[in-house]
Amino acid sequence: MKQFIKIITASVMILFLSSCYYDAYYELPEDDVITENVSYANDIQPLWDASCVVCHNGNVPPDLRPDTSYDALQNGWLVPGEAESSIIYQSLLGSNGVLLMPPGAQWPLSDTNLVRDWINQGALDN
Repeated sequence: MKQFIKIITASVMILFLSSCYYDAYYELPEDDVITENVSYANDIQPLWDASCVVCHNGNVPPDLRPDTSYDALQNGWLVPGEAESSIIYQSLLGSNGVLLMPPGAQWPLSDTNLVRDWINQGALDN
C-alpha cells in the first residue's frame, strides 16, 4: 500500500510540475497597416534584388532583374489595384494553389504587405 501511495504522489507531483510553463506573449503584426505611396524603385525592387533575382534572373519567369522586372510583371503576374488577384502577391503567401516564393522561407509580413500595398495603389512604375 505504501508503494502505491508513493507512486500516486510521484505521479501527481510530475503532472503538477510539468503543467507549469511560461506563456510567452507575442504581439502579432498588424495586417491592416497600410504603407502610403509605395515606390517601385525604392521599396519593391530592393525586395526582388534581395530575395528573388537569384532564381528569377531571366531563366525563370518572371524576370525580376532591375532593368526588366516591372515590364515582366505586367505580363500576367499582377492585376493593378487587386493584390488578392495577383499571382505575384499570391506567391508571397503561398495561397490559391500558387507555390510559396521564395521556396521554404516566407517573407516577413511587413515586406509582403509592402508588395500588397504597391499593387493596391495601382502597381505604378514609380
